[in-house]
Amino acid sequence: MNIPDEPTLREMEDASIRLARGAGEVLLRYQPGGTQVNFKGKGQTDPVTEADLRVEEYLRERISREFPDHRILAEESDQPSGTEDTDFIWALDPVDGTANFAAGVPFFAVSIGLLYRGAPVVGSLFLPYTFAGHGVFHARAGGGAFAEDQPLRVISDALPRPSGLAGVPSSLGRQFSIKRERGRGLGEIRIMGSIACEMALVAKGVLQYALFGGPSIWDAAAGVALIREAGGEVLEWREGSWQPFERFLVSPEGSGGDRRNARQGRRAPLLAGGRDIVAYVASRTKRRSRPLEYIRKRIRGRRS
Repeated sequence: MNIPDEPTLREMEDASIRLARGAGEVLLRYQPGGTQVNFKGKGQTDPVTEADLRVEEYLRERISREFPDHRILAEESDQPSGTEDTDFIWALDPVDGTANFAAGVPFFAVSIGLLYRGAPVVGSLFLPYTFAGHGVFHARAGGGAFAEDQPLRVISDALPRPSGLAGVPSSLGRQFSIKRERGRGLGEIRIMGSIACEMALVAKGVLQYALFGGPSIWDAAAGVALIREAGGEVLEWREGSWQPFERFLVSPEGSGGDRRNARQGRRAPLLAGGRDIVAYVASRTKRRSRPLEYIRKRIRGRRS
């Protein structure tokens, strides 16, 4: 993968850590479970709080000042900002796990990823209250992954342990079919409600692996960098099979009137964890080609 030189990457990582700490200070002005919740869209399934807006505002202002030629892609904004022909894009999720934050559940994060020509090369996650105290998990391509100054490593077992933990989406059965080997489980399932937190737990060696149904760029950009630098592998479902993840596709404008979906880039399922474990789980896990038909069958079965 063609990436920037080491001094540039180190500078970008240092900047992402500073941004994560500053964003964390903004976030901690708000009490989890104590802020008003609004919803984007009609279904009231996509919550947003004042904390989301203020953290994103802080990050946008700082990045625009430090790196005026870089683009910014963030969850709470309708359009990317910055120079369209730049190789660098900051992918920001001001509060990944907003529903948890709004309910007072301590699994949420500020996620800051830097893409170079679509490939995640730097990532920082501010994780309040969760498995690191008030801390920043961070990584850069070729520089390793750390929780503050402590190195991170994924679980390197050859196969998933039946008693080990695995992060999966709540829609697992609708999206994926899993062929379990007799006498061998794929781990005990945990649903965290925050992609960033699950990716941090994979990098830390707490989760054996994690499966994501279709994360947006800002959900996963920082975590992909973190897991790779912790010795892990990230696969994506592409062209009918699990393949090594390469880069996100980012459209500057969008098309067909659906600009929000276009700017999120490829929303393919991702599978992340230790290399051997991911290879094994990938061999047993396929994406359902007709998830709506699966849902209809489940409904018919309940009625009969």
